[in-house]
Amino acid sequence: MWLALLTGLLAAPELDPAALLDGDILLHTSRSAQAVAVASASGSPFTHVGIVERTGDGAFVVEAVGPTRRTPLATWLARGEGAKATALRHPGLDAATRAAVVAAAAGHLGRPYDLSFTPGDDAIYCSELVALAYAAVDVALGEWRPLGELMLDDAAVKRLMARRWRDHPACRGARSLAACWPALAAVPILTPASLAADPRLRIVGTTYLPRPR
Repeated sequence: MWLALLTGLLAAPELDPAALLDGDILLHTSRSAQAVAVASASGSPFTHVGIVERTGDGAFVVEAVGPTRRTPLATWLARGEGAKATALRHPGLDAATRAAVVAAAAGHLGRPYDLSFTPGDDAIYCSELVALAYAAVDVALGEWRPLGELMLDDAAVKRLMARRWRDHPACRGARSLAACWPALAAVPILTPASLAADPRLRIVGTTYLPRPR
């Protein structure tokens, strides 16, 4: 899976923001403390994701970032570590379907960020927003995996879990993280890395790899 992704990155052209279309998926490495844990748990530099929206007022990224909001594309690109980003596209969608993906994502504007990473749309995290928007046009993206299958031994991951387990719905009534762990480990989660590795998506541009001069 990751070999195929790396091969795709090596073959992809440099990211051209002007060439992005409605519904394209943008990934980058965010600068938050949470991002360190996400990168470690998923084994990927991709820690945040959003959906491109082009309007008469310019280009934006619809993203779940507390709350879900529209961010100008240039601002979103500059916000990532090293201003690097990778763009993905589902090649089987026409313009009307791409617009429907954007409309579905925009339907969640104002929704709070889900610090527990649990399924459902009362609160939403970044890759979940992408999955929900594409599900609205009957496209399933990424692989949902039980939390316990991720790489959780890193210190940053343990610190994040220690801070948040008490507020997790799966841990209600539990006296300790150890007592809650069987239920917590079974919670399905969708990472930005899983979206990046989806074989149905095509890499249309990246600035993660240096280009020959």
